[in-house]
Amino acid sequence: MGIEAFRFDGKHALVVGGASGMGQATGDLVKELGGTVTVMDVKEPLGAHDRFIQLDLVDKASIDAALDQVTDPVHALFSCAGISGGAPLPQINFIGQRHLIESALDRGLLTRGASIAMIASIGGMGWEHDLDAIGEVLDTPDYETAVKWIEANPERNDYSFFKRVMIAYCGRQAPDLMRRGIRINATAPGPTMTPLMASTEGWQGFETGFQAMMGRPGSTADEQAYPLVFLASDAASFVSGTCLIVDAGFIGGGMTGALEGPMVDALVKRRA
Repeated sequence: MGIEAFRFDGKHALVVGGASGMGQATGDLVKELGGTVTVMDVKEPLGAHDRFIQLDLVDKASIDAALDQVTDPVHALFSCAGISGGAPLPQINFIGQRHLIESALDRGLLTRGASIAMIASIGGMGWEHDLDAIGEVLDTPDYETAVKWIEANPERNDYSFFKRVMIAYCGRQAPDLMRRGIRINATAPGPTMTPLMASTEGWQGFETGFQAMMGRPGSTADEQAYPLVFLASDAASFVSGTCLIVDAGFIGGGMTGALEGPMVDALVKRRA
């Protein structure tokens, strides 16, 4: 198959959260690789696309209405939406995205040969040490019960927790989806220069510290789009249930002791 395995000719990609940042870069890349791109977001997309469908992940009815407008099979579903803080964080960072994915599966929009690629974060590292609480969220059967869970556990309403949930979700869903011929993976970006990051409290300090330790600035949105799109391509046909860390070696350095400091300690769970 060669280089064609990396391309998206004849394929339809749905990019959720594709209006800007890494989602925009993902849609642009898929278009360049020959795919057809539908963007779902709360606002009009800035980048290349064939169709735009307005979507609010905080509103279950909006998710269902958006999917009602999708009539063509989806060969690659990119789950790129995210916020760093605020009241609807769980809905946008996981609960709404899970509902969209599972509704798309139930409607038959994702069939054999399709793939799902989600954007998590290095903030979600250490998920394997928090499986009891993560399992409770993943055991919730639907959007409403997941929202009720977070209302009952407000201390878990934070960015890192729901990125851990997302990574674990990919691992949990992978075997069943593989039996249906569908793959699911995630990436864990390091600091990335997007509008979301620029508006995040404490971002500038983290970026400065990262650059001092790694000898380069945080990634561009394009640098994150390439591995995400690869995971959804036929070139990754035997890759599923994994989270690809895309951080220039920051987490690997921290886990092995090559990097030290408070910033590393905040993200890396070392064995005692």
